[in-house]
Amino acid sequence: MNSLEEKFNHLVTGITRTRRVEAASSYSLKLVGLSEIKAGSNVRSYESDVFTASGYQWRLILYPLGNDNDAQFIELSTLKDQKNGYAVKDTCTFGVDIAILKPAEKLETVTFLHNPPNNKFTWKIFHFSNLSDQEFVLSDQFLAGQRYWKIRVDPKREREGVYILFPKPICQTVLSPAVYVMFKLKIRNQLNGNHIERTVVTVRGHGVPKLITQKDLYDKSKGFLVKDTIILEVEMLCMSQTQVISK
Repeated sequence: MNSLEEKFNHLVTGITRTRRVEAASSYSLKLVGLSEIKAGSNVRSYESDVFTASGYQWRLILYPLGNDNDAQFIELSTLKDQKNGYAVKDTCTFGVDIAILKPAEKLETVTFLHNPPNNKFTWKIFHFSNLSDQEFVLSDQFLAGQRYWKIRVDPKREREGVYILFPKPICQTVLSPAVYVMFKLKIRNQLNGNHIERTVVTVRGHGVPKLITQKDLYDKSKGFLVKDTIILEVEMLCMSQTQVISK
């Protein structure tokens, strides 16, 4: 017998004893007249009627006096002794729970891409002061990894800041797989190298709510708004890529 067969037989014949209130889920067999089963009688085995469980047909086979080919489930003397609670009024009930686990119908594979292809995007926003009354402005979509993204800027002045929201994939639905993203968001200083940048790690997040204050943005000496233009850059450092296939 090979090791696989040994493991299978161990699983089949292994006995675990637990207490439960619920009746058997697949089939039950009531045995009446338990005391009449004695050594030397002709009741060697009993096969139940056919029953269906988990898409297959089965029979429950009882060996009241034992079976040399299988491990003993319970001693007949133990079963008959009413003090043990198995037999009541010379009657006992055997139950069967059959569960066949089906293989998974789908396989989800998630891959983490570090520095994915086309991971940098630059957005120049011209005539920025003319956008101060708009709720938000969206960039053109850009491809990073295998997904399309957009940057959203909320330029309304009473919000006391320029809000850069999390770049979200186009046509994302509530049931879409969660996307892990680590990205760097930057507003360029056009006079010197003192750029403002933030690195964000998020899953369906909202990015950087206040990348720069309105005061610093509109201060011409700061160098972020030059000729009424700001320059934003996003660099996708890492992102998850999910694929779900049916087996």
